[in-house]
Amino acid sequence: MLSNRRIWALGHLIMAFGVAVPLVWPGIGGIIAASLCVGGTFMVVTLSGLQEAQRLAEGNSARLIAGMTTAFAVGQVLGPILIGVLAGNPSGLQVSLIVASLSLIATAVVLLRR
Repeated sequence: MLSNRRIWALGHLIMAFGVAVPLVWPGIGGIIAASLCVGGTFMVVTLSGLQEAQRLAEGNSARLIAGMTTAFAVGQVLGPILIGVLAGNPSGLQVSLIVASLSLIATAVVLLRR
C-alpha cells in the first residue's frame, strides 16, 4: 500500500506530465490529456497532502494546514501574474508550462526524499 506521501508525490508527477503535454501535443487532444492528468489528480494531491499534514502534526494540524492553505493561495495569485508577464513573449506560455512542470517534479522529489 502506498503512503500518503508517495501518493502525493505520484500525483505531482502525473500533474507535471499533464502540464507538459501541450508542449509536445498541441491541439484538442493535448488539452484533453492535460485536463485529465491535472484535473484527475488535483483532489488526490490535496487530500493526501492534508492527510500527511495531520499525520506529521499528530493531532495538532491546524497551523500546518493553515500554512499549506496559505501557500496554495499565494500560488493561485502569483501563477496568473507570472503567466501574464510571460504572455508578452512569443514563447511565454511554453516557458510557463516548463517552469510549472519542473516545479511539480521538484516537489515530488522532495516528497520522496523525506
